[in-house]
Formats: sequence, C-alpha cells, structure tokens
Amino acid sequence: VEDIDCSQYPSRMIKADKAQIRCPRILLPVCGTDGFTYDNECGICAHNLEHGTHVKKSHEGRCKEKSTPVDCSTYLTNTKTGEAIAACPFILHEICGTDSVTYSNDCVLCAHNMQGHKQGGLCLGTLAQSRARARAFAVFVPQLDCSQYPTTTLKDGRQLMACTMIYDPVCGTDGVTYASECTLCNSLIEQKGRN
Repeated sequence: VEDIDCSQYPSRMIKADKAQIRCPRILLPVCGTDGFTYDNECGICAHNLEHGTHVKKSHEGRCKEKSTPVDCSTYLTNTKTGEAIAACPFILHEICGTDSVTYSNDCVLCAHNMQGHKQGGLCLGTLAQSRARARAFAVFVPQLDCSQYPTTTLKDGRQLMACTMIYDPVCGTDGVTYASECTLCNSLIEQKGRN
C-alpha cells in the first residue's frame, strides 16, 4: 500500500465549489485500497478529490476479480466542523478489505478507509478465542459509558447513535471488533431495541 503524490495532477474548479482533476488517457491499471481498479494513479487522485476519500494504491495492475468496489459516498455526512461521519447500520454482512481485514459491513470498511488507518483491530484468532480473551480480561475493561454519544430517534422509534468516522477499534465481550466505542454502544442500543 502506498500514497500517491497527487500534486502532480493539478485540479481546476468546474463549479463555484467543486474541483476536478482531468486525468490523461493512459491505461496503466492500479488497484486502489477500496478494491476498485483505476485506469492509472491519476484516477485514484481524481476519485479522492471528488468523493473526499483517502484511497491509496494497493498494488500495480488490476484488482483481483473478486474485489467489488464499495461506494462510500452513500454513508458519509459532513458536519459543520468539516469532520466526516457515518451512521453505520449494525447489519452483519462481513466484507474482506484489500488489507485482508474482515469488516462487519461495507460501511465500517468505509469508515476505516476515510481515516486512512491500517489496523487489524483488537479481536484476533477465532471467535471462541476472542470471547475467551474478552472474558479473561473483563476485570481490566473499564465500564462502558454510552451516555457521552448523541442519539437520534428514527421515525419507526428505533434509536441510532451518530458516531464519528474515527477508527479506534475495540473488542467487545462478544468477541466482535467494533470500529469504535461509539459503534459498540450503538450495537448495544440496537440489541436492546430488539429484545
């Protein structure tokens, strides 16, 4: 995985508040860390500028055919402070990232990519091993304070937390790696709502 020097591809304003990079029509395929094959390195720079992402070059050449591009723009919201956030649903639909890390769903993968971090998370090994470790070290785990995270009530009465895109993985006592303490809290709220 490597960063691309996008300064070699100048951008220009196409609308009052929209910039764009025009890329040369040279076919030198590269695989992005989002699992999408771009025509060349400039294509990654143009994508990042247009969508506000931090996709990097995974490797030269096309991505493996099993890779499916993930459209992260559907999950993003801009706050007044300019911080990107995503309200990720807690639907378990595991997806393997190009960094060989399993994410609980594509939104969590997007949250990870937006921060440009490459962390394996805290839950290692099998699910049974993770659960055993979580129980064994439970005495060292501080109490979870979910009251610090803002919640919103949806039209159907369900509650949802608006978690930031900061990827700071935590291992729950259920052996699942959550993108952050806030996403763990959101999972707990959803479980309470189902019971």
